[in-house]
Amino acid sequence: MPKAKIVAPEEGASLQALDLRTLGRPTHLLPLFARALSQELEDFFDRELNRRYHAGFRIAALRQHLPAQDELRWQWHQLGEWQLGSHIDRALLLGILDYRFGAPAAPEQAETALPAETETERRLRRNLAERLLPRLARAIHKLGHTAPGEQTPRTLPYAPVAAWQLEIELSDGDAPRGALRLRLDAAALDALLARLSSQRPAGVAPQAAGSFAELLKLKLSAALLEQTLPLGAILDLKPGSVLPVALQARADVSVRGKPLFTAQVAERQGKLCLSGFHAAE
Repeated sequence: MPKAKIVAPEEGASLQALDLRTLGRPTHLLPLFARALSQELEDFFDRELNRRYHAGFRIAALRQHLPAQDELRWQWHQLGEWQLGSHIDRALLLGILDYRFGAPAAPEQAETALPAETETERRLRRNLAERLLPRLARAIHKLGHTAPGEQTPRTLPYAPVAAWQLEIELSDGDAPRGALRLRLDAAALDALLARLSSQRPAGVAPQAAGSFAELLKLKLSAALLEQTLPLGAILDLKPGSVLPVALQARADVSVRGKPLFTAQVAERQGKLCLSGFHAAE
């Protein structure tokens, strides 16, 4: 058993705290979901932006964690039984608008330096959310090898309680363009974890049903006799030599070299057999 390591307080402060809400859940398989979602989003950017506008949007980093309090303005949509949220950085929105209007992509700016938000931005944000969230749902369904039904996201007038959050940092070529953030409610997270559970490697196949005596198989070794010879007698042995021996009335029966029973040695139809088993002391 490995020994526990005592770390200094300054080292312990940098360790990730254990969240009790994730215990017993297959959160270690979430990288599988991250890969499935990355494939969906990269396909979306290639089809909708990169090929059309000769852009170079790609995923620079993808992180997922439990949601925390923030001041961001989230959009929430109902998609089937799931409620999914989204937030797109203004710098990313403006970069996409620049491509749509044929303007050169401006370098990333701080939020405080950006102009006032326009109705065009708000429409683009809604439009992107309604096209991106089905991709998120499809990534979840792909883990369970099921196809999602044709569902249109419906805007929610309220913000549900978020259970999981994803942050996708995007770049245009080598230039950072901001983040796309997605949230799942409890129903969507439960569906995701249920599909991840099906990705676990299968265990040993169960044996055919039967009684305990049929399923338990042990190899028994019986010592019928023990003969001690001097070294000179052993050296005088030749092929065909006959050793006079006398069988003992009882034999020791062992499993993997450990004595388990003593049994009576008997003869039946010209064969030696054991009977009258008794547990060895």
